[in-house]
Amino acid sequence: MASGIRHRAADERVRIPRAERVAAMRLRLLEATLWCIVDKGYAATSTNDIVRRARVSRGALAHHFPTKAALVNAAASHLVAKRAKDFEARMAGLDPQQRTPAAALDLLWSYYEQPECRALMELSIAARHDSELRALMSTWDDMYIDILRQEGAEYFTDPATEQLMEVLLRTVSALYDGLSLYDLARESHRKKIAEVRAFFTAMLIQTTIGESHG
Repeated sequence: MASGIRHRAADERVRIPRAERVAAMRLRLLEATLWCIVDKGYAATSTNDIVRRARVSRGALAHHFPTKAALVNAAASHLVAKRAKDFEARMAGLDPQQRTPAAALDLLWSYYEQPECRALMELSIAARHDSELRALMSTWDDMYIDILRQEGAEYFTDPATEQLMEVLLRTVSALYDGLSLYDLARESHRKKIAEVRAFFTAMLIQTTIGESHG
């Protein structure tokens, strides 16, 4: 009976295309990297921690990601892209009258509240003393702003505000990064964070987008 079970398990592995197995292994490595950084911080996260959490061999890790920096870059890019896909789908699923700047900002902030996204905060802090990480952070920031620009284009139809769009988006990004760090250190102050967000949203809509989009 045990032999039969082993044969069935082997058959199942054979039936899974190699490309799918490779993609699944890569995804486990990326997700494990993010969660190790959340749990331990960037500096304390080792590749040994990651392979144990991902349940893969060190050889598999080295094959896909020859350096820790390459792995971290892929993991952070994966997280940004995953959030962008989810953001687009959830906004598209709203009724037209519900797709407002305020709704978009609320949804965007909800990602900052998720534990997984705290990996990016940990990387931001670590980048202060790591030049290679600082260069990667710049790439992720640009990727993030490009995504926000695409999603926010429908609200910036006036030429005057369109020219300010990148500044506005970087302002949103900087504010939410700061609030996320504040939230991480002072969880008892979440009511104050909500008040800051509400004030900022109202000010942004009234001064740059127009009350008709609120």
